[in-house]
Amino acid sequence: MKTGDGGTIFDIAVVSDTRLLVIVYGNKRVILVNSQTGGTVAKVSLKSNPRRVCMFNNIMAVVTLSDKSLQLININGYSLELGQSFCVNGDARGVARSEDKIVLSYESPPGLQVLSMDGTVMHTFNTRAAGTDVFKYPSFIATSTDGMIYVSDRDISTVTQLDSNLVVTRTYSDAILQNPRGIICVSADQVMVCSYGNNRILLLCPSTGAITSILGQQDGIKMPWALTYSPPQKKLYVVPNETSGRIQVFQQQ
Repeated sequence: MKTGDGGTIFDIAVVSDTRLLVIVYGNKRVILVNSQTGGTVAKVSLKSNPRRVCMFNNIMAVVTLSDKSLQLININGYSLELGQSFCVNGDARGVARSEDKIVLSYESPPGLQVLSMDGTVMHTFNTRAAGTDVFKYPSFIATSTDGMIYVSDRDISTVTQLDSNLVVTRTYSDAILQNPRGIICVSADQVMVCSYGNNRILLLCPSTGAITSILGQQDGIKMPWALTYSPPQKKLYVVPNETSGRIQVFQQQ
């Protein structure tokens, strides 16, 4: 489907069975899309370009902005309103919810932070301070129902698992995992990843470390950038190449 709003789609999130939240870079907007028709039903302008989005609950989303801040978006049915905004300690990229907290990734310097909802820093993981090369460009984050955090690194082609205190528990890599981008947890033992470098959507099983391809070029996947999943509908939404302005929809078994 086409969003009909122009600009560059940087991220998407499922709001409900019929609504998607779409982050549009370039025209500094968040738009609410009817996932059945692709039509825009609401939009809100931002003070700077958005990077990533996550749903905090069914009426609020969190967006990272290019001016080193976070913007909360209130969702009321088919309308959007700007909520609280606060500064963060760098150019935040990925964002995810961990219980009642926000998890952020930073690309320069590479690292992670866990924040409270008022912006207070609870935990920090800084690659340079740790003296390790766990991350180079941690762009996307996802959290699972068991509290684990997953981070895709597009530079070193890894997915890293951390606990809620930002302690690294495992790093996953495989020849099939190339330049990973968007990542989403379908369940505690199912993590889907955009393998941007070889035009695939991969399924990672954290308990075994197995990584398998579930969608590829034969399915129309080309340079997948971001993705989100609707468990009730078993629908996977994929942004193919962030400049395409399209969202692909796949029915899962």
